[in-house]
Amino acid sequence: MAARRQSKIRQAIYEAVMQHPIHPTAEWIYKLLKPRYPSLSLGTVYRNLGILAEQGKIRRIPSQDTADHFDGNMKPHFHAQCRICGDLRDVFLPYDPRMDRQAQQTTDFQIEEHSVMFFGVCPVCKKEKEGA
Repeated sequence: MAARRQSKIRQAIYEAVMQHPIHPTAEWIYKLLKPRYPSLSLGTVYRNLGILAEQGKIRRIPSQDTADHFDGNMKPHFHAQCRICGDLRDVFLPYDPRMDRQAQQTTDFQIEEHSVMFFGVCPVCKKEKEGA
């Protein structure tokens, strides 16, 4: 029975990531699901997000605000993050597999993919900054 409940919760966590393209954090997902699953713990959310990422169903995005974000879009793409508020957005630029090959040629690594994170100030924070 516990395994069934766990898979039900894991499915709910997966759906939360897939349905919210805001790149949610574990805490955000926890707050979203807690009313529907009163016994849910933040640790359970973290554990299941880790499992889903290991399974390749979602992507973990390390963040400058120390809370990892999660992305359901598994197609190669990049991200931009606001240095002020932490807002994280998709950046759709062409993925260049030549970078993988070049990195592989200059290291002993078997390169599987690369990620790029752009940092700056989002439009909302920029507007607030200019108004201050």
